[in-house]
Amino acid sequence: MKQTYYPAQHFQAKAWANGTTTELVKYPTDSDFLKRDFIFRISTATVEAEESTFSDFSGLTRILMILEGSMTLIHEGRYQRDLNPYDQDTFDGSWSTRSIGKVRDFNVMFNEQAEGELRAFQLQSEQTEILEISQKRIILFVHTGQYCIGEQFLETGSVLDIEESKSTFLLLKCIESGTILCSQVLMC
Repeated sequence: MKQTYYPAQHFQAKAWANGTTTELVKYPTDSDFLKRDFIFRISTATVEAEESTFSDFSGLTRILMILEGSMTLIHEGRYQRDLNPYDQDTFDGSWSTRSIGKVRDFNVMFNEQAEGELRAFQLQSEQTEILEISQKRIILFVHTGQYCIGEQFLETGSVLDIEESKSTFLLLKCIESGTILCSQVLMC
């Protein structure tokens, strides 16, 4: 098992048309977001416009989870969904999608070479949670609070990328109340 820890100060936000985006993890690491030659990409973003049209990400599946604020996602000709903090929606990146609402969100995108899932765990101080692992790649993002996995301390804004996990579970201990996101990616 290989673990890579990224403290919050490791990440840099970049501007996009309606806010900012912060890339947390992508695979392969030398892939280029603009070329869309990644197998999966995990990021956070802010949407600072009240109404926004999503970029076309044909060939990718998207999982979007709201971290802060509220948003209505409108998938033209398909369905509409109201999202509040820690609600999520999974959709095809080629869909014509627009949104209403200013938010900070968490994004998982993957192509046909991968599958992904995303869960949020809201924990209180001293609470422990057993995270069942069904994939070999686990990316943990601390939205708020402080946690420990084994000897690894995780604070707000940090990421722990676990590759080739041979365990079937991880023991997560909450030090300071908050919310941690667990994304699992399986390479097909």
